Amino acid sequence: MKIFGKLLLLICGISIFYFLLIQVNWKAVFEIEKNHDRLEAKLGKLVLDHVKETYEVIDDEQLNSTLDSIFIPILKENYISAKNYDLYLIKSEEVNAFALPDDKIIVTTGLINFLDSSNYLSAILAHEIAHCEKNHVMRALITNFGLDLLLSGSGTGEITNFVTGQAYSRKLEKEADELAVDYLEQAKINSHSMAQVMELFDVYLTSDDVVSWISSHPAPADRKKYLLQKINRLNTEDQLYKNPIHTKTWTGFQNKVAALDNEH
Repeated sequence: MKIFGKLLLLICGISIFYFLLIQVNWKAVFEIEKNHDRLEAKLGKLVLDHVKETYEVIDDEQLNSTLDSIFIPILKENYISAKNYDLYLIKSEEVNAFALPDDKIIVTTGLINFLDSSNYLSAILAHEIAHCEKNHVMRALITNFGLDLLLSGSGTGEITNFVTGQAYSRKLEKEADELAVDYLEQAKINSHSMAQVMELFDVYLTSDDVVSWISSHPAPADRKKYLLQKINRLNTEDQLYKNPIHTKTWTGFQNKVAALDNEH
């Protein structure tokens, strides 16, 4: 009898679940998702156009190739389609990187000049990819501006200022940080780079607005603490790591970026 009763409960449960499923208007659900994708693509283009009007986008084949050699392996090793992403280098003294709608990521020349190694740039890029993959950008925009404004296509300057100085909630930042650790490990890049970036910013953090990436995020010391906890749980002692690019290549890359920054 007990077996029969359990079987009856299982059948009832499956029946209720099926009944609930057929009540869902799946066409409407897919239509909402399609409209969301269209809105994100539209916003991505509008904000990128505004960024291009505000900053000089570096169009240098060698520099872009070096950036891609750091960026694309993170995507590839984590089974994320590289063709969905665009990475841009802009001329700015700000030490900053940020994600735009529609999987567009911006890094500044100031950031390249500030970082000590390509591992650190990989860590920051992994963090921005995590924001994109978890849809943090659109969630933050909808929360802060509302769908009506976003759909209207107005307020592009305000939206651009928001994403360039993005301050996500602590919950979203922690989610992006911890997912970035996973991305780095999967790409065979030392995930301690994430914690080391926090230490670097903690040492050099000032009230100067040129350090935008860290000033719009939670305190680096707090982030370093939970990042090390996450990394220690992974037990990475036997992991064999590789540098994203050769040290000499990184130095040459930095020198060329610095030379561009010095041009007027």
